[in-house]
Amino acid sequence: MTRCASPLLFAGIASFLSARTGGRFRLIIGYETPENQDTARDGAAIIEASGGHALLMPRALPAPLTAFSVRMVMADGAVYVRASGEALIYLGGRAIDRSREGTLAPDAELALIDEAVAAYGDEAVAAYGDEASLPRSQGGWESVGDGMIGAYVDRCASRIASLAPSGPRTASVSVDEASGLLATLLERLGVPVAEEGAALSLSISTDGRTLTASVHEEQVRTALAGALSTSPAAPTGPGLYCVDPAFVLDADGLCAGAALAVLGA
Repeated sequence: MTRCASPLLFAGIASFLSARTGGRFRLIIGYETPENQDTARDGAAIIEASGGHALLMPRALPAPLTAFSVRMVMADGAVYVRASGEALIYLGGRAIDRSREGTLAPDAELALIDEAVAAYGDEAVAAYGDEASLPRSQGGWESVGDGMIGAYVDRCASRIASLAPSGPRTASVSVDEASGLLATLLERLGVPVAEEGAALSLSISTDGRTLTASVHEEQVRTALAGALSTSPAAPTGPGLYCVDPAFVLDADGLCAGAALAVLGA
């Protein structure tokens, strides 16, 4: 089912994580566009009022950074608010086994979260009248530091550089990616970024999960064959790639695009 990033979803996740961790939990909240910031802040207020501790991403950033941050700050989970208003849910820390930490929540856990949301919704209607009246804290949440972005780029660059064969690389790359992170990553890897006349064009969705390239799909798959994750947690649909550069098993167009350029497709 589609999960809307609603107040009830945050309250239900708080109930689920509290039960799973046996006490106070840590939840990261990321968001895709500046317009989603108010929803993220409202979610943080609900988490704090529900006995958890919320950490907001520093600005609108692609989803893979939220997944990466789960492990880096040892959080118990994360919610990523997409531009559509839908929510991606990640688990980590004490909420999931180590092998799946930082990945999208498995179906079994999503079912439990849905049950918690439904149960909390019934209680909320009885106690508060509607979800707009759910308890909210006036503060207490923190912001994930900008250093997390640098750590992500460093880890990705190191991983992708280790995959690169010797020999010529793509002469230049043009980039369509809103946050600027892909251009930063390519420059760190020594790949020139050009506005016009580039040998390879890359487009990344604003959530960072989908890669579109100017070369044929089969060329992309061939170039990334050695880098693609074999984890069953990674999506395998068209346009979704996982090079797991940050040891976070999530589809990551940002890193797949950089790997594609470095591997010389």
